[in-house]
Amino acid sequence: MRFPAGLHLNSLKMKKTTLFLLLLVLISLGKSTLKAQAPAQCQDVMLQAFYWDSYTDSKWTTLSTKASEIGSNFSLVWLPPSGNCQSTFSMGYTPVWWFDQNSAFGTQSELISLVASLKANGAKSIADVVVNHRSGQSNWTDFPTETYNGVTYPMGPAQICNTDEVKNQPGQAMPTGAPDTGDDFNGSRDLDHLSTVVRNTIKAYMTFLKNDIGYAGWRYDMTKGYSASFVNEYNVAAGNYFSVGEYFDGSYDLCKAWINGCSNNSTTFDFPCKFQLNAAMWNGGMDLTKLVWLANGTTPQPAGLIHHSDTKRYAVTFVDNHDTYVTGNANKFTGNVLAAYAFLMGSPGVPCVFLAHWNDNKAALSAMIAARRAVQVHSESAVTVNQSATNIYVATITGLNGTLIVKVGSGNYNAPSDYTLATSGTDYAIWTKTINAVAPSIMVSPSGGTYFTPQTVTISTSTGASVYYTTNNTAPNNASTLYSLPLTISSTTTLRAIAYNPTTHLYSNESSNTYTISGLPASIRVRFKVPTAWSSCKVYSWVGSTPLTGAWPGNAMTLESDGYYSYNITGYSAIPIGVVFDNGIGTSPPQTVDLSASTDMCWDAGALSNGKYTATAVICPPTSVDENPAADSYGFYPNPTHDLVRVNVPEWVSSITVTSALGSRLPVKPTWTSHLSLIDLSAYPSGLYYISLSGPDGRTISKAVMKY
Repeated sequence: MRFPAGLHLNSLKMKKTTLFLLLLVLISLGKSTLKAQAPAQCQDVMLQAFYWDSYTDSKWTTLSTKASEIGSNFSLVWLPPSGNCQSTFSMGYTPVWWFDQNSAFGTQSELISLVASLKANGAKSIADVVVNHRSGQSNWTDFPTETYNGVTYPMGPAQICNTDEVKNQPGQAMPTGAPDTGDDFNGSRDLDHLSTVVRNTIKAYMTFLKNDIGYAGWRYDMTKGYSASFVNEYNVAAGNYFSVGEYFDGSYDLCKAWINGCSNNSTTFDFPCKFQLNAAMWNGGMDLTKLVWLANGTTPQPAGLIHHSDTKRYAVTFVDNHDTYVTGNANKFTGNVLAAYAFLMGSPGVPCVFLAHWNDNKAALSAMIAARRAVQVHSESAVTVNQSATNIYVATITGLNGTLIVKVGSGNYNAPSDYTLATSGTDYAIWTKTINAVAPSIMVSPSGGTYFTPQTVTISTSTGASVYYTTNNTAPNNASTLYSLPLTISSTTTLRAIAYNPTTHLYSNESSNTYTISGLPASIRVRFKVPTAWSSCKVYSWVGSTPLTGAWPGNAMTLESDGYYSYNITGYSAIPIGVVFDNGIGTSPPQTVDLSASTDMCWDAGALSNGKYTATAVICPPTSVDENPAADSYGFYPNPTHDLVRVNVPEWVSSITVTSALGSRLPVKPTWTSHLSLIDLSAYPSGLYYISLSGPDGRTISKAVMKY
């Protein structure tokens, strides 16, 4: 080789080295970009905000009232599937509509409001994306044609895998797509992801979820159903903060292969870890050696995807989910729940807390999360397993701000003297040692909201800190009232609390909750438009185990001129109440699914599903009881309104309440000036609302007001 004059060989070598290093940097950046939805050193903790049939606990409006509580503990919130399944009671795993997000959990506008509220409180929302399969509107294959941003997205038999079982069904269209690239799903039609129509529709759908709804990431349902490469393609196209797939398998090698198959551009649930937790702890038994695997055959590490440096960044760890938690499921965790979570909080990966477990153990789990956050443990943290035996597991994990020691099991262990006990309980303990002092955490439960009975409020904080509070809406400090025992709140109160550590002189963020204690309504009027085959209707209602309308099948309802059967339910001590409608014929009459009501409600009968009729909540038609014509004389104006409603209030009125069309009482506080009341609806989505004026003598005037 000849070189130009003046160019030395060493100089050329240096240039080659520079080019080589630049190439390495570009490759590294490329890999980093691909891994964008599996964040490096991720410090997130996730809440799965639902369980199977959690229609009440996971309603968008219910979760909105808990946004502050959720955001103070979790940075990611996995919501149930929010697409329209054409059913009042559907968990969303058989989607019909994608660009219509009105679901069993609430309206699309309520969902948008929830996502925004969670974000404002520091929590990103994760969408449950069901794209392996889809259901038709009225038969097996008639998918709705949808339009988004001016583009129409039709789907039909050509987008269904030709291996789908619909091909053998008489009277159904023949699927003509390519063979399935994964496992079959018999509940709906398997979509052909090799089809550009399918892939383009999914990309538009995810863009819609991100831009129009506000989701910050995805949980992919049933990722065994199609090639992992498509997950990478969808993630690259839509772009977002976080992605996790449901690859339901206990094999480390198969889960790792799925991660590699989507170009390391998604995390996945750590089922290998889940199954080791099941094997290590069960009802009445313990073998904690199963919590340890050897990385590279030599180094003891916490079991699962989290045991190896190649995979722990891509692991979302959990104790149970909506599928495994179902009664009778062989995979349901039966051991010490809090000990299992202590293991997860002291391990790499991204821990995911299950809603049912959170509801039962808020204070304990909050303390664990606070300890993990204080040390800044992350998904790639290094771990040293200190002890491992049948009855004890001890490990030290290194975060960005110190180290954390977790002990699980009945064996004895004493942490080094320079560690502080953060939290402990039966068969678990967590100690921390931080580099920089950390502000204490604070946890208030339940969150503020509207309640119909006095509430017992508990407040917890980090070890070494004390809680101070006020009830006169002034800012608390360490000179305010010291919290020692749970507080009973029996009237409308704003509780403001703060935690203070006298050693570090650091305060927590303030927690402010307003509790509106409202009297129970004297009665709840339920109305139902029956299926065409019914000639009569009865209602069966209950609270807890107490029947409110006699023994099954309940009491006869009155048919009104508008075609609705009606009944006034009384005698309840709490709400919501359970409601079932039936036609009252025979010992096993046709009936609806279980419904609930907290205020006057109307439903229209839906389709027959699994032997029971669904029912859709509707705006009640006006009657002399629902909406007294005399209400107009009190001047509800303007109606419709964009924000404020003005009401001329008579002297006999002592309270004003606002209820949504679906029966949820809103935390609206009317302002009163003489006989004029101003009601601000600007914070609520467009729709129909009921404003009720009530007096101490039982008189009530209600008016339907439309907000646009």
